[in-house]
Amino acid sequence: MIDQIRSAFFKNALGKLLAGQKRQRKTQTLTSARTIGILFDATSESTRKEVQDFIQKLEKEGKKVQTLGFFNTKQAPENPGFNHFVLKESTWARIPKSEKAIAFATDTCDLLLSFNPDELPQLTWIAAASKAGMKIGLASQQQNDFDIQLETPDGKGFRFFTEELRGYLDKIVLTKS
Repeated sequence: MIDQIRSAFFKNALGKLLAGQKRQRKTQTLTSARTIGILFDATSESTRKEVQDFIQKLEKEGKKVQTLGFFNTKQAPENPGFNHFVLKESTWARIPKSEKAIAFATDTCDLLLSFNPDELPQLTWIAAASKAGMKIGLASQQQNDFDIQLETPDGKGFRFFTEELRGYLDKIVLTKS
């Protein structure tokens, strides 16, 4: 019962956030984007490793990458190596109140990649609040304003998500306006 009330408060707040959302949308590819934000569920060690590998590849390509991981636990492991926040850094309605989360959401990157396979409300909120020019995330039942949603089979991880992402983004042909 309490969880249903929390979810109702969250959905109401998310709807208001999305209704007031103003951002300049701009189509990007992994090649054209200069700044990339990666928002992800950092609870799994394998996901953290896959994200770190992907970040290294992007940085080798000359991209500026910002990351924010969410640990769906009360405490994060020691020195995870990236910006992060935990459960206790969100409100009762699961809205992030962490300074790192708020800073990530207000930063305007060219491309936001959101990997949230469990549809955690905290990550959903930050993705919705982001001012990124283009947002890409996993297909979700929750309200969002993703420009592209990728469906990934259960059990497939971040690496599969990025492979699918590259496949779709490589098909986009940008024209000069």
